[in-house]
Amino acid sequence: MTSDDKAIGRVTRCSTRGFVGAVRLPEPEWPVFGTFCRAEAQQGHSQVIGLIYDLSIEDDELARQLAATESLSPEQLADSQVNRQVPVEYRALAVGYRHGERFVQSLPPQPPLTLAPIHRLSDADVRKFTAQLDFLKLVIAVQEIPVDDLLAAALQTAAAARPESERRAYLVEAAAECARLVGRDLTRLESLVRSLRP
Repeated sequence: MTSDDKAIGRVTRCSTRGFVGAVRLPEPEWPVFGTFCRAEAQQGHSQVIGLIYDLSIEDDELARQLAATESLSPEQLADSQVNRQVPVEYRALAVGYRHGERFVQSLPPQPPLTLAPIHRLSDADVRKFTAQLDFLKLVIAVQEIPVDDLLAAALQTAAAARPESERRAYLVEAAAECARLVGRDLTRLESLVRSLRP
């Protein structure tokens, strides 16, 4: 089993706009902001491609009890923050789907099913999916999330999945597409382009 094959959680809530996943993993294995992931949909006939934009630590009774104590020993702190598997919830924006070997950059026809396993997209699939930049329109259209930060993180993730010799050219192409999409807001564009610098 490769790291790409290991599930990073299961779907708890979903819609065609995105899904929420929950997992208990040790901290080094948590997904990160801007991670591309996939969850099975349509009885295995397709996979929804998500872009993780929010992570939160869910209620934990032991953590609440420890937080109420006057002082924590280094051992208690290490056990709580390093050794224990913390319940993590994350939200992913649907940015496309895979049908067979083909990626489509639009909202999926159906959301994933509840409890469907969620996996990171492999570097090879990140390269294939982000070869086209139509998914940027789906991200920019969302109001209630940190869109510019998410765009920058997603494009940096996409660039990192490519050979080093191709990264700069990819980011230049992505910056040009962002300029086309948000060009009327020069302050926003300048901030976005600055965040894409390697």
